[in-house]
Amino acid sequence: MQRLYFLLITLFIVSFGLSCSSAPKLPWINLIPENTSFVITPEEGTSITDFSTTEYANLLDDLTSSALQQVSSLIQDSTTNIHLQALAIYPATSTESQLLWIAKSTNSIDSWVKKFYEPLQQNYYNFSGLTIHKIVSSGTEIFIAQVNEWLVFSDSNIALEASLRSYFGHAPSMNFKTPPSSGQFILNTGNLDQWIQQFVAVANRPALNKVFKGAEATTLAFTESKDPENPSLQLQGTIGLNDEKKSALIDGFSLQNRPLELDKYIASNVAAFAVMRLDPHSIPIEPKDRQTQLDSLLINTPIEYASISRTLDSPFAFEAFPESGLLSSGEYVFLRKLKKPSELKARLNELADKGFILNQGSSYYVNSSVLAKLIGSEMCTFTDFYISFAGDVAAISRRKGLSESVDSDRARRRVIYYDNAYADARQNMPNEVSGFLWARSKELQKFLVPFLLPRNMSSSLFNQFDILAVTMQNLDERSFDFSLTTSTQKGSTQPYQELWVTPLNGHDLSGPPILGDIIGSSAKEIIYATSNGELSAIASDGTLVMSASTNGSKPIGSPILYDWYGNNQPVILLAAGSKIFGWNQSGALLPRFPIEMNATITAPIEVTDVLRNGIPEIIVATDDRKLHIIDRRGENINGWPQSLNAVITSKPLFTQVDGVYSIWSFSQNILHSWLRSGATRPGYPQFNNAGFNGSPIEYNNSILGAGVDGYIYSIGRNPSFDDSLSTSIRMDSVSIKSIYVTNNELLSLGKEENVLLKDDTQFYRSDLISTQSRNGSVFFYSPNGKLRLNQNFGQPASNTWHPTLIDINTDKNLDIVALADFGRLFAWDVLTKERIYDLPTSGMSYPLIVDLNGNGQLELIAQTREGLRCWTIFKAE
Repeated sequence: MQRLYFLLITLFIVSFGLSCSSAPKLPWINLIPENTSFVITPEEGTSITDFSTTEYANLLDDLTSSALQQVSSLIQDSTTNIHLQALAIYPATSTESQLLWIAKSTNSIDSWVKKFYEPLQQNYYNFSGLTIHKIVSSGTEIFIAQVNEWLVFSDSNIALEASLRSYFGHAPSMNFKTPPSSGQFILNTGNLDQWIQQFVAVANRPALNKVFKGAEATTLAFTESKDPENPSLQLQGTIGLNDEKKSALIDGFSLQNRPLELDKYIASNVAAFAVMRLDPHSIPIEPKDRQTQLDSLLINTPIEYASISRTLDSPFAFEAFPESGLLSSGEYVFLRKLKKPSELKARLNELADKGFILNQGSSYYVNSSVLAKLIGSEMCTFTDFYISFAGDVAAISRRKGLSESVDSDRARRRVIYYDNAYADARQNMPNEVSGFLWARSKELQKFLVPFLLPRNMSSSLFNQFDILAVTMQNLDERSFDFSLTTSTQKGSTQPYQELWVTPLNGHDLSGPPILGDIIGSSAKEIIYATSNGELSAIASDGTLVMSASTNGSKPIGSPILYDWYGNNQPVILLAAGSKIFGWNQSGALLPRFPIEMNATITAPIEVTDVLRNGIPEIIVATDDRKLHIIDRRGENINGWPQSLNAVITSKPLFTQVDGVYSIWSFSQNILHSWLRSGATRPGYPQFNNAGFNGSPIEYNNSILGAGVDGYIYSIGRNPSFDDSLSTSIRMDSVSIKSIYVTNNELLSLGKEENVLLKDDTQFYRSDLISTQSRNGSVFFYSPNGKLRLNQNFGQPASNTWHPTLIDINTDKNLDIVALADFGRLFAWDVLTKERIYDLPTSGMSYPLIVDLNGNGQLELIAQTREGLRCWTIFKAE
């Protein structure tokens, strides 16, 4: 009997566990958490990879910290029969959003997910009866779970867990009035405040709480202009209103349709303005903290409050200025249409006579949040302000001159009503609207800067347009039409322009293109090789100048232009397969070329005068673990080749250290050095704690290397880096010091000379050592080992290009330029640390940034999906 009793208990527990872990079959919309900001449903048949390469996806890349291309490529390549259902933007933390992917899949992820497990790590865990797998690729962590036919993944476990809670009913899902169809953009209007707060400084966040309350999620139709001369987009839809008490903003935009009147009072130099309608409050809004003398009077004397309220009309407006008067920070003004201007002035004069306010000429100085919210609506946060008049409109602001400027601007017709760009937008809007918003992107950004976090992603939004116009039109008590249109202002300069595209016929470059003059023209040519062994030289206009072939041998690295014969006629040298090829300017093979090495070449070649006799040699590494120095006859010079214990895969370095010319090379965790004679340099090889990536560089008589363990190593008689900033690994005739950079693999090293920098007190100049980590961080160190610059682009870094400092937008300030693994080019101003968004967003590799036409503007040349593309980057405005 007891045995049967325990058997029943065990059966009950097992049954209960199975019932808890059994996932119900629900639509994918149940996977969208309630506080999701946006949902995108791609067109039918869009693959994950296709979506990640669209221009539309580049904006998402900027607005979130997710590695969009990295995640999408890994999932798409790992499983079959997968169809992207939706992409959601979820506010995972207080300062950033994450992407949440939902796809439909007929296959189990168990067949492939374990291939990406990390050894000795927790690679999965249970959540709500499901297994959440953590997989790692190129330094990016991706969390993935399967719920019946739905595949849910994100690089944020917070977003993924929120999705699963919603699916199982442990937390609310987003409320869709109708199930979304393909090709839609869903705006979760009522919860947008959580998304906006991510950009805003903490002190300003309470003012945004529930600011969109009362509005429901809405589906917007997305239309994008295909005109490259006038790029624009439009979002249109109907926003529903629920039974909750609406916020002042939603109420003001949706209350009543009337013709626009206040645009004749809005200054023409405004950064942004909004026109709304709200009936003046009949009951005072009491301050949350202290009450002023006037506040107490208006709260305790309803007749006094009502006498002012009845002079006001429902239309009111908000104006924002990037700067005005003597102030460098932005200011703003509230306007209120008046029913009885003379009566309001009479009431204010009475209050002035009683000492509640001050009469200052034609304006009044007021200390009252109650009166501020009555005139400016409850969105107005003024306590101390000035009231001025312009016809039948009252203007309030914190500065007297600004409020009084409303009347002078109106009299001189310096108002937005006469602005051409605004006039165009006004013609396309309905005769009557319930709300209207207008903004100039650059000016609005300047206004908002003091209210935002020091580092935020808002700039990516403002760089998408010049002019923003939003029109609202009331339909009934339950809904209003919403139309958002962006446009490029007439006469505005585009940040870049495509010059040409040269097809690569589906092949990749073997290395970055090089620039050189091979035909004796006034302009230099772009020379490059592709993985199928084709060598090409094209003119600055993209036309073919010369071509050659390695006859199927796969090139290693970039071509090299060198005066091989010392006759001022450069030739093109290129390693491919087991051969070294050499061509003249017409594409004909040079005598004694190709040079056969009888072993596969494993690293880009170096061409230099090793013997210092005016005749060049070629330094070349092969897969039989040898390093050769080849002369003009195609033979090794005396003392060479030299054998190693591991293959060399990075370009060797020939340089002078401590007054002695030597050849330097990394092989795994070893730094080799040889004298020109082939003898091993005293003190070498040096064995390191970790392997090296990239090529060695020389600085101040020491050799620097990028460690796979996240350290920069300095090796020599007197290594770089101060003792206080570094770790001494070995102190001998040849010593090793290291500085810790990151817990991630470093890809390469570079050096920059005499860079202008700025700290908290002054400008100064310094040489810099540059490096980047696999996970997408860029670092610049001073020679003594102090971190001077650091940026992160939130996704793995590309190993096809090393970060550089260059004035990419020709504004006379150096910029950090770096490339992500999936081809997005990132740039930041060195002095201001601000991100530069006005760059091509195409996925690219092996970029070359040069002044191709000699006109002072830089060109960007890179491999893209369409071929080798060239853009001119225009000077920053």
